[in-house]
Amino acid sequence: MLHFIGKIIGNFFYRPKKCNCPSCSKLTKSVAGISLLATGLLFSQDCNLSLKGKVIDLHDNTPLEGALISIVGMNENVLSNASGEFLIRNQCKGKLNLKISHVSCEDYLTEFNLKKSSSKNFFMEHHIESLEEIIVSENKLKDLSTTANSYSLSQLEKDRFSSGNLATALGSISGVSNLSTGNSLAKPVIHGMYGSRLGIVYDGVVLENQQWGLDHAPNVDLNAFNNIRLIKGAGLLKYTGDTPGGVIVLESSTPKISDSLYGKTIINGMSNGRGLNIISSWTKSFESGIYFKAQGTIKNNGDYSTPNYILSNTGNNEKNVNLTIGRNKILKKLKINFSYFSQEIGILRSSHIGNVSDLLRAIQSNKPFVINPFSYEINFPKQFNRHYTSSIEYSARNSSNGKWVVKYNWQKNNRKEYDIRIGSNKYNPAIDLSLNTHNLVSNYEWTKPNVSYDFGLFSQFQDNYSNPDTGIKRLIPDYVKVRLGTFFTASYSINNLTDFNFGFRFEHINNLVQKFYSNSRWNDENYEKDLGPYVIKEILSQKLVKRRIIFNNPSINFGVKSGIIPSHEVSLNFFYTQRAPDIAEMFSDGLHHAIASIEYGDPFLKSEIINKFVLNFEKKEGNFQYNLNPYFTTGKNYIVIEPVGVEQSIRGAFPVWEFRSISSSLKGFDIDLSYKFNKNITYKNNTSWIEGVDKNTKTPMINIPPLTTNNQIQFSISKWKYFFGSITSKYVFNQNQFPDNNFYITIIENGSKVEKLVDISTPPNGYHDLGIDLNWGPYKLFSNKISFSLTFDNILNANYRNYLNRMRFYNDELGRNIMIQIKINH
Repeated sequence: MLHFIGKIIGNFFYRPKKCNCPSCSKLTKSVAGISLLATGLLFSQDCNLSLKGKVIDLHDNTPLEGALISIVGMNENVLSNASGEFLIRNQCKGKLNLKISHVSCEDYLTEFNLKKSSSKNFFMEHHIESLEEIIVSENKLKDLSTTANSYSLSQLEKDRFSSGNLATALGSISGVSNLSTGNSLAKPVIHGMYGSRLGIVYDGVVLENQQWGLDHAPNVDLNAFNNIRLIKGAGLLKYTGDTPGGVIVLESSTPKISDSLYGKTIINGMSNGRGLNIISSWTKSFESGIYFKAQGTIKNNGDYSTPNYILSNTGNNEKNVNLTIGRNKILKKLKINFSYFSQEIGILRSSHIGNVSDLLRAIQSNKPFVINPFSYEINFPKQFNRHYTSSIEYSARNSSNGKWVVKYNWQKNNRKEYDIRIGSNKYNPAIDLSLNTHNLVSNYEWTKPNVSYDFGLFSQFQDNYSNPDTGIKRLIPDYVKVRLGTFFTASYSINNLTDFNFGFRFEHINNLVQKFYSNSRWNDENYEKDLGPYVIKEILSQKLVKRRIIFNNPSINFGVKSGIIPSHEVSLNFFYTQRAPDIAEMFSDGLHHAIASIEYGDPFLKSEIINKFVLNFEKKEGNFQYNLNPYFTTGKNYIVIEPVGVEQSIRGAFPVWEFRSISSSLKGFDIDLSYKFNKNITYKNNTSWIEGVDKNTKTPMINIPPLTTNNQIQFSISKWKYFFGSITSKYVFNQNQFPDNNFYITIIENGSKVEKLVDISTPPNGYHDLGIDLNWGPYKLFSNKISFSLTFDNILNANYRNYLNRMRFYNDELGRNIMIQIKINH
């Protein structure tokens, strides 16, 4: 207040004149001196505050002696003592601009608002010489693989699919399709492979949930991660060795070492399903390197609709939360994370057929049997999935640029599937599975500009419990799995032109399974000879088998990438992988209620042995860019599930699907093209083709994606600074190569028994999907930035069915959808 009064007095007495005579000049200076003296006298009465500080090394919390602390704009300097402490006396209220300097440190500038005598710790980066090398090596590691191409979703694409699921978001990448059950359940298919042949790695941990069923989607919230990337092929032996299809990597970023608070909120509103989604994330970081992150997602959608009718009981609800606390000290990092994923999904009411006669009628009908008015209510049949994850990770670097990392992770997945039941079991789930997984991984990385090595050990303990209180025969048995192993990867660069990559991984898998077999199936399959010695109990008409199954699986990859040709890169990668069969593939036994089919496993399956060659030609410079990616895969003991007929049970007649192994051959190519006409218009295309064959029978494989091509025009308008958009045209061709798994059933028609063909093999016709995406922003809104987007999916409201959708027998795909998105960056 005194300072303000002094300023008024000074302004009153000191008014500059245009007169330059000596007397006026002398008078003006005298008055100015008097006014400044008066101001100083008034202000000096409150200038008795002090700032006590301590300068600390960010890496190890040791004090920094001899640090020079200066007040910018004033001739005041102090030095820190042996304890890193300093004291600045006789300061006035207000903001102090401090500059802290120390040998081998980058100057540290900060602003401190001094309202009363205070104390504060100041953290400095004391190893600036090695910091640049660390940053370079960290960026290099972010390439995931030095020879295998990775494909990333841009931030705009990630936000665009924030209302959907992971599989839908990845569907915009060439070579990636979706194997779905309805609208909300989808799993990615890469180069014709899905399920456990694909690895989903989030923040360095492989997602563990029941992904074996066609209706089981990954339980992960894509909005909880900053980066979503894909490697086509088993190129990340550091994380997993049994993923010949590819690895999906989800990463959350580490905040910078600064005192800041920031976040982002996305609000989505959709016409189809009348859905509303809210996604919000916040990060608080401190100069000490400590940070907190919180992210939450709420989704609520009602019944979806095709162009001609409502899909009854297809709504879904989702509630997710992700919490992280950590400390980033450049050379040392600590991160603790917890996440919760909860999803309730309605299964199309008409898909619960009950018997094969209904299936036949459904296939012959153009509409579902049940069409009710729109509703947000989710009734039976439905799924309810919950996934918990907690992890703690610690890493430390040494003076030779080596990095040691240790990480523990716990995951619990609970999946409940509800059937349409009556009586006392009406509200009980038909399937209730709980999967607990514990992972412990430790590895050491050593990185230099041209070479890097990574060696690690890992262990896993997994316990699956199938709740017998469902009152129904357990589809999946109880089991305990122990996985132990090691990995080694190395990369080497020659003059930044040629990169070599090598990786090796070995896994020892020990399964202890307890499984009930009905006497009827036991006798039909002649299990007595091979499984008889493992019977430990007989209960009524069932035999309980306790069996230990061990697999020892090595995996190898080798790759080379060359940039010798100007503006072009050529790479070749070879992957040899062994994948142990899933428990479901070996021991499924009974009715899978969510998809109304009976599934049987093969208890004598062996490890898949897969050889894969991936070639890549890429041009990344100039207006015209392209990527050509042919591949060839052979598989021994390759496991597939196919329909084989029909079986009558007390609940009706159902199609029977069985797991078996074949000798497979998969070949195909992906093409990505882009051409920039000018700064406002860019054309993009990606096209994928694949062929899968059983080499023994020369018949096509089931569930192989058809030829697909995507065309996109991205545009902006120079006069509209904050506007850009795109038009996307996707054409999916007829799948003309498919196996014949049709079967005959006997039904009563007009009082007589009639043989009818159930055609569950013939794919639907090809289709065209047109979409438009319009974006505005970001605009300033107070201290925030706000963006808007308007998206039209299937804008032509076309009727079509998708070969890779399990529900294609019962309904068309979704009709037109309009989505409005508001995005606020805080």
